Amino acid sequence: MKRQFRILKHQEFDRIIRSGKSLRTPHFSLCYETNELGYSRIGIAVGKANGKAVVRVKEKRQVRAIFAERDDYRVNVNLIVIIRPSYDPERYQEAKDELNKALDTIKERQN
Repeated sequence: MKRQFRILKHQEFDRIIRSGKSLRTPHFSLCYETNELGYSRIGIAVGKANGKAVVRVKEKRQVRAIFAERDDYRVNVNLIVIIRPSYDPERYQEAKDELNKALDTIKERQN
């Protein structure tokens, strides 16, 4: 994911989580707000409760891969994906379906 499509600053993460709308699924919490940039920006957060660093990096990599495969996501939002401790990296396809369904819901809410 290119740098311009990522949310990196801690202050932006906090602002979006506090003031944005949210959507919860069994394995993800998604916080989002509308932006005026013409493209989506995405941030991924994983807490220490998910496991050691190797596990957390694997989880983030899998979520990035889901977004990379989904090239039709053209919504003007700043989106924070929080991976919950119930996420299991071994059940990738199940998580992919769940996240795609949640992203479709956000897309519908924005239109």
